[in-house]
Amino acid sequence: MKSEKLTVKNKAIFWDYDLKKADLKNPKILLWYLNRKLKFGDLAGIKKVDLKKYFSKLEINSSLKELLQNYLAKYA
Repeated sequence: MKSEKLTVKNKAIFWDYDLKKADLKNPKILLWYLNRKLKFGDLAGIKKVDLKKYFSKLEINSSLKELLQNYLAKYA
């Protein structure tokens, strides 16, 4: 049941891409993926290590970036 909800949510965010073909090991693709998920308010499946690594390159709302910066300072 939980994976069905994630699949539906991912389809809403990535309606124009087939994520099965996405190479998330590629840094440029992973950065695109993180930006897209965060812009839609979906934190599911995002690893703290990836968030911390790509934080400075994220192109997201400044309020969200500040929130994530505080989160990482405390928990990562």
